[in-house]
Amino acid sequence: MNPWKGPDSPGVSFAIIKDGKVISKKNYGFSDIENKTPITSQTRFNLGQSSAHYTAYGLLKLIVAGKLSLNDDARKHIKELQNINQVITVKNLLYGSSGIYDYQVLKTICGWDYTEFFSQKDLLRLVASQKDLTYTPGTDYSETDTNFALIAELIANVSGKSFKAYMEEDVFKPLGMKNTFIKTNESTMYQNVARSYRSEDDNIVFNNSGNTVLGINNMYSCIDDLILWERHINNASGDNQKIVQQMNAIIQLDNGRTNNTSSGELTLGQLYGHKERGMFSTYILGSSGGHDSSIFKFPPQNYTAIALSNNGDGYNGYLGVISAHNIMEAHFPEPETTDFNQVKTKILSKKQLQKHEGHYWDQLGELSREIKVINDTLRYVRTNGNINPLIPLSNNKFQMKVQFDDKIYIEFPEEESGIMEFQYLGAEPIEFKKYTQKVYEKQDLIKLFSGIYINKAYNIIYNIKEDNNKLTLSNAKNESIHFTSITSMLFSGDQWYLRSVEFTKDKNQKINGFYVRNNAIRNLWFEKIELN
Repeated sequence: MNPWKGPDSPGVSFAIIKDGKVISKKNYGFSDIENKTPITSQTRFNLGQSSAHYTAYGLLKLIVAGKLSLNDDARKHIKELQNINQVITVKNLLYGSSGIYDYQVLKTICGWDYTEFFSQKDLLRLVASQKDLTYTPGTDYSETDTNFALIAELIANVSGKSFKAYMEEDVFKPLGMKNTFIKTNESTMYQNVARSYRSEDDNIVFNNSGNTVLGINNMYSCIDDLILWERHINNASGDNQKIVQQMNAIIQLDNGRTNNTSSGELTLGQLYGHKERGMFSTYILGSSGGHDSSIFKFPPQNYTAIALSNNGDGYNGYLGVISAHNIMEAHFPEPETTDFNQVKTKILSKKQLQKHEGHYWDQLGELSREIKVINDTLRYVRTNGNINPLIPLSNNKFQMKVQFDDKIYIEFPEEESGIMEFQYLGAEPIEFKKYTQKVYEKQDLIKLFSGIYINKAYNIIYNIKEDNNKLTLSNAKNESIHFTSITSMLFSGDQWYLRSVEFTKDKNQKINGFYVRNNAIRNLWFEKIELN
């Protein structure tokens, strides 16, 4: 806890629950640096995306009460979805399989700066403009915060109360969680709420989240209330026990796939499950402004660690994991660090290794990776310069050499297929496709791609032109995004929200527009406008 003990720093509220007993509860640092207000066990923090865990409970409470079904068409209850001509069930929203665009990415593409205020109503206006889904609901999944903002609307419309009133009166109050609330008005002032901070040029500065999005954000709580929550769900009975059983179930899509990402397998309660040193654990993380939250559990050992902080680091979950390593060392079947000397390897010649060399592109993850032989060892090279050796397990399968116990495998399933699969902690493999970079001459960039592009659904206009031998996109705010070519039609931008755009041609082989392609938004179309 030493990093949190500074005399003039934000801090953390941290608790460990083992076998139903609080074995540690500590508070460090300040909730308000300027006024020297210390963090206490009643200091309230924004849970950020961790709010989804409690929102899921609120939804399942309505379902167990018979007021709603997972198979109900959500369009009946949410008018902003009525422009979509496909059925979107309540289950699709809860499972992350609706095909609705992620509002975080979409609002940035539409021109919102991260410092600008963004409300639940703004989000609903964006949702109402979407007509084409990313995929058929129930057939795929994507990490989309919009789903839970819509679940908040669903809860309000079905319960007959506002989302705030329902969660506070029907979920939190019966459990005695008197310091937990939903913030719906940015100007409303609440007592005992930690200010949010971030580091900037070695200074601590105030950092405001600037939004009132519900369901996935703006749920505030304190360490004492979250301890009450954990005791409730671990000792639930009657209808509450039915809700908890559903919360712990692993999500399975309509086609049988589980929502199994590199984060782990997702439960209905929005906790990811994976193996930590060979022992099953679940967790959820959240961030909003300078507030961060994490809940790590080892269910078979009845261990839970909760951390709430306000320094804007973005991740405080290591507090729970490292504490578990110390407290339950004897329970972990695997060591903290993999002993690669014990891994059974296959000796491959340099020529055999060189077959796998090349650049590979992950379309939905918007990542480029290079596989390269360096000093007779095949290596995984990231764009930031980090390099990891790959240990041969067979001609086509390798284990990445990393610190700690992470199991990462790289496989080239078929010779000459140009496919590389990345598998992390037993997750569904991520497919990378081999590519040879297309290099354009300046005049070709101007002739083929320069012009005005418009998305009519959201009224977004982009101007694309050549600048210093690169395509440059500018918007109404005169912000510039520079693109690097991947293949002849695929380009990668230098901003997080436009890392991957794919141009298309008409029947006359002229560029007629481009799609934004990523896991959250896979088919946002921009049409090229011909000017007379």
